[in-house]
Amino acid sequence: MTSVYNVIIKSMENFNKHAPCLDKNCSFCCNPVKIDQRAIRDGFESPKDKDGSKIWKETGEIIVPEEKIDTDRVVTFNCVNYDKDSGKCLDYENRPEICKNTTCIKDESGDVDEQHKEATEVKFIKLK
Repeated sequence: MTSVYNVIIKSMENFNKHAPCLDKNCSFCCNPVKIDQRAIRDGFESPKDKDGSKIWKETGEIIVPEEKIDTDRVVTFNCVNYDKDSGKCLDYENRPEICKNTTCIKDESGDVDEQHKEATEVKFIKLK
């Protein structure tokens, strides 16, 4: 099974893929935002708004997917545009490129429902 954050990182390379977020009323990728710790070490920075303020705020939490407990670490962020009541982005039209380009769909010719289910059923263990 592919870890959700691997799907997120890979999806950044596949800009034209479908993201079922709105169709499925899903906020799995953005509540909380999950970024591989290796990307952070390699210089990943939180997206910024038009005023230069970070949109994602690091929570201090580190989680690991159950199926990769010995190898992977994921840093979590809260997005200032995530509305906890609705589960939606408050500024969807102006969201950062990483948000626009993130999808849990690896293969558009495959079963979108099954791919979405696989990605969102990943279980994480909190380390910190």
